[in-house]
Amino acid sequence: MKNYIEVIYDKLDNELQLRGTPYEGLLETYGILVLVVGSKCTNEHIHDAWSVWQNKTQPEHRSLKPFSELTEEVQLLDEPYKNAVIKVSNELVEDTKK
Repeated sequence: MKNYIEVIYDKLDNELQLRGTPYEGLLETYGILVLVVGSKCTNEHIHDAWSVWQNKTQPEHRSLKPFSELTEEVQLLDEPYKNAVIKVSNELVEDTKK
């Protein structure tokens, strides 16, 4: 039986297909968002979580700056990840009601 963290990672990966890619470590980072902000997750939360991960892997990345300094086009790239965190969070809430 999987523990609750593994369930979150599985659900996120089902949405984002990060396993087996260089971005697999983001499952942990986004998993924290599922637990901490859940359905209130914003694109800015996603960007900040990504920034923490990216700082370890590529600290010179051009988008490693505060969310408000990014172009709207770059900010919108966080949308699918935010949606995945919200969806997984809502699924977990529904699962606990069963």
